[in-house]
Amino acid sequence: MTRWLLLALCLVASSAQADGRMCLTRDVMLFGDQAVGTSTTQSAVLTNCGDAPFTLTDVSVHASTSPEYHVASTCTTGRSLAAGASCTIDVTFAPTQPGQVSGGLWLYNTTSTGSQLVTFYGRGIDPSAGSAALEITPSPLDFGAQPVGAIAPVRLLTLRNIGTAPLHFTALVLNGPAAYDFDFSGNCGVGMSLPAGRSCQLAFTFTPATLGTRPAQLNIDAPELARLATVAVRGTGVAAGPVPVATPPPVDVVEFYNAPLNHWFLTANADEAAAIDRGAVGPNWVRTGLGFRAYAAASTGGGAVDVCRFFGTPGVGPSSHFFTGNAAECAAVRANPYWLDEGIAFRAIVPAGGACPAGSAPVIRFFWPGGYTLASRHRYSSDAATIAALRADAAWIEEGPVFCSAP
Repeated sequence: MTRWLLLALCLVASSAQADGRMCLTRDVMLFGDQAVGTSTTQSAVLTNCGDAPFTLTDVSVHASTSPEYHVASTCTTGRSLAAGASCTIDVTFAPTQPGQVSGGLWLYNTTSTGSQLVTFYGRGIDPSAGSAALEITPSPLDFGAQPVGAIAPVRLLTLRNIGTAPLHFTALVLNGPAAYDFDFSGNCGVGMSLPAGRSCQLAFTFTPATLGTRPAQLNIDAPELARLATVAVRGTGVAAGPVPVATPPPVDVVEFYNAPLNHWFLTANADEAAAIDRGAVGPNWVRTGLGFRAYAAASTGGGAVDVCRFFGTPGVGPSSHFFTGNAAECAAVRANPYWLDEGIAFRAIVPAGGACPAGSAPVIRFFWPGGYTLASRHRYSSDAATIAALRADAAWIEEGPVFCSAP
């Protein structure tokens, strides 16, 4: 399991064929808090650590990059790097107003690794930062179990300014894997002033769209806060009716692939699959036509266990999903800061001694290290042809059977 937790920045050629390889001294730049009106520069070095030249076909700033970032680079569109050659990327963060902002630089290239993204994060602060502080109650805001599709009773979140100066909200943003399951309103709002010692409230509702843990996070910012304030908002979607105790009916676990992101994804939830099909989570996601059979997340019986679903912490962990039905592995990943827990994906039979029960097919897990931490990937398959192709590709590492496809 530790293979995919290593902060490896270079992909070593795994075959005798000559190939260019990208090695970055860093792929994430964390500027932290930066006083408004000042600037800080961080640098990264890109080296061809392969044994053949490659070309940078497009070096461009990500479209959502804040104008408070300035990029100067000798890694330019059309530049070719011979084996061992390098170029530099200099990023300057010069905030003009308080608040957290991010950005990125795309490095499209002719290597087999494909596109790479250098990301940067920083928060502008002004001299009043730290003069106010928030007390948030309750934290976390947990709705508990709620039938799927039903609206939970309103829960109140209280924000109290326990600092010495008024607090002026500049952001109240709800994000996270299930942010769309929650809604809020109240007398806390962007642009309002909250005097020292006073409080305001937000009224939250929760309508779970599907079964399992539904996590989100409220992000609160103001110039007077020393750092971004956050509070976890969560609930659990449960079945509206009684759950059978006998072996539940199997469901399809559908595999999706996003070519520009080189990202494989699995879901056993029909509503989530339909949302992906209509582009609700972004473009370029397509069904591969592959997958396997398992059981719904809220089902019981049949000897199945919960399968945990994780996504890499943005900008830090792998930009991919990871699934495991091993309780110890699930606990270890849940405690690792490079991964975000997205709840229970589905339930599945797990192999005993590496073998699956008669009538079921093993689902094999493969690991691709990528050129750096964010690029690493996992793929799961019970399809014989796909398994054979992955085994024949030296870039993929076989990690063995992890689930048993339901008959």
